[in-house]
Amino acid sequence: MTAETSVPSTALLAGADRDGSNYTARHLLVLEGLEAVRKRPGMYIGSTDSRGLMHCLWEIIDNSVDEALGGYCDHIEVILHDDASVEVRDNGRGIPVDVEPKTGLSGVEVVMTKLHAGGKFGGGAYAASGGLHGVGASVVNALSARLDIEVDLGGHTHAISFRRGVPGTFAKAGPDAKFEAGSGLRKVKKVPKSRRGTRVRYWADRQIFLKDAKLSLDNLHQRARQTAFLVPGLTIVVRDEFGLGDGGSKGEESFRFDGGISEFCEFLAGDRPVCDVLRFSGQGSFKETVPVLDEDGQMTPSEVTRDLGVDVALRWGTGYDTTVRSFVNIIATPKGGTHVAGFEQAVAKTMNEVLRT
Repeated sequence: MTAETSVPSTALLAGADRDGSNYTARHLLVLEGLEAVRKRPGMYIGSTDSRGLMHCLWEIIDNSVDEALGGYCDHIEVILHDDASVEVRDNGRGIPVDVEPKTGLSGVEVVMTKLHAGGKFGGGAYAASGGLHGVGASVVNALSARLDIEVDLGGHTHAISFRRGVPGTFAKAGPDAKFEAGSGLRKVKKVPKSRRGTRVRYWADRQIFLKDAKLSLDNLHQRARQTAFLVPGLTIVVRDEFGLGDGGSKGEESFRFDGGISEFCEFLAGDRPVCDVLRFSGQGSFKETVPVLDEDGQMTPSEVTRDLGVDVALRWGTGYDTTVRSFVNIIATPKGGTHVAGFEQAVAKTMNEVLRT
């Protein structure tokens, strides 16, 4: 008995022979800009299920957290609206609204529509940052049925909307409203010159994400709490207006920990303490050879000096289980790394020296 499997027509190359032998350059598909994100979203957010949906939210939140790391922001608000949209507000510097000379677009449009565009590539805007380094906001924009952004800067509120990555204006509220494409920021109202910040609200595109994909309030609370521990003085408010709580309940949680990782250490410890929390911190620099873009547009190996800060909180308890949490630029490193290995070696060496004396 034999079976023959037919090849779906969508898998055939247009104009090519059925056996694929007539393969020429005209069969190649060139994806440009955000089109590539919508075609292969898994390359950018990992998956299109609940994890990918949460990943998009992390990317927007991380942009605000980067402002807090730089000392420009101390309040972030995450709102889960009852219309299934998500909004992230901060009181940071605000995304630049002036014109970027190479593209002729406003800074907001560059950040939201151009991959690998942002202030995290060594231009001096951020000393340390997390996220996808220049693709986070634009990827979320491409995967949103609608995204609205408002920036308070220079005494005005600047606004622009996007539909699946295309800038324009909506006739009314909601992702299904009539849309007219068109570039350019709008000044919608005057605000005090001292007021600065960014507000991003988006509706995830259900053409992209699975029907049962949903946000996890528990994961959001856990990540917000962790970030508040790692950035002392930062307040993160999570307001659930959608009803993701137990039994569809709604509510608000606020996270702020001025003690930083010392409080985090106490929070993680589940046993009785043998000693107080020990805190070690230090600063140093090292040289590293990395490829740098020169004046001719070529990548040239160059030696650069890196600044490095280390902050450690340690506590011994009566239990036998060890809990270790490590981070680089507040991004968790669950599998450790050289920073964890070096610390463990230093602890073992110091304990051995003390016990030998």
